[in-house]
Amino acid sequence: MPEVNRCEVRAVNVHNIQVLAASRMKPIAAKAPFFVDRRITLILGFCAIAFLLATAASAQTQGFTEPFRTIDLSSDESGAISSLSVEEGQRISKNEIVASLDNRVQILQLEIAKQLADAKSQLLAAEYTLAKRQAILERLEELRSKGHASASEIIRAQMEYSIAHAKFLAAEEDQVVREIEKRRAEVQLERRNVRTPFDGVVSKIHRREGEFLSPLRPEIVTIVQIDRLLATFAIPTSQIGSFEIGKQFNLEIAGGRTVMGTVHSIGVEADAQSGTVLVKLLIENETQEIRAGASCLLNI
Repeated sequence: MPEVNRCEVRAVNVHNIQVLAASRMKPIAAKAPFFVDRRITLILGFCAIAFLLATAASAQTQGFTEPFRTIDLSSDESGAISSLSVEEGQRISKNEIVASLDNRVQILQLEIAKQLADAKSQLLAAEYTLAKRQAILERLEELRSKGHASASEIIRAQMEYSIAHAKFLAAEEDQVVREIEKRRAEVQLERRNVRTPFDGVVSKIHRREGEFLSPLRPEIVTIVQIDRLLATFAIPTSQIGSFEIGKQFNLEIAGGRTVMGTVHSIGVEADAQSGTVLVKLLIENETQEIRAGASCLLNI
């Protein structure tokens, strides 16, 4: 037999080893992308869930505070303002006079009404006449029982007594009307004073002394109630189920202060564009340290 070259044998063995290794690596290489993709998907899923949980746990919504009540104080009376008793930023109490309109005519009307109400002459005259007619009638009836008075005299006396009684009743009714007229004059005079309906602060003055109030421009001042505030938030419809009237939440006011807010109202309609519902929380602000218009955060 011819002698086999050792170099050729070695080359054949190396080639066979490479073929065998390649055949065994093919299944592993085919499965590798599947395992890698699956691991990446699982990792991304866990990250997303953790992010959502963290976001839900620390969800915050930004809003702002506003006065509990705001009114443009006005008068249904027309006339010139004779005095203004307040300035912007001044605190006022309920029923305090803010302004007074010219009331000279109303003062005169009240004086006339008082004079008429105090006048008792007509009532006294009617009462005296009635007493006299009653005495005459009784005297004639006594005389007729003795045969000294005719029937016609009795009839005439009864008629005069009835007329006197009617005049007396009319005088009493007139006296009642005069008393009512006096009270009406007092009310008309009081209506020239403009009073505030609640405790608050004057935020703006619209008219001053000498200016005329008319039905088209009746506003005098703007008053806000800030001893209680409303914090307004636009809540996504997906979270509106967390709110109910009377429920309390922590609010972070601008500056780092934390206060308690109570759900005061929940909007009945959702905004079609933003998909949110307005929710208002009541904040007690007796010291008035929190300003209306301050930004705040709601921790849901």
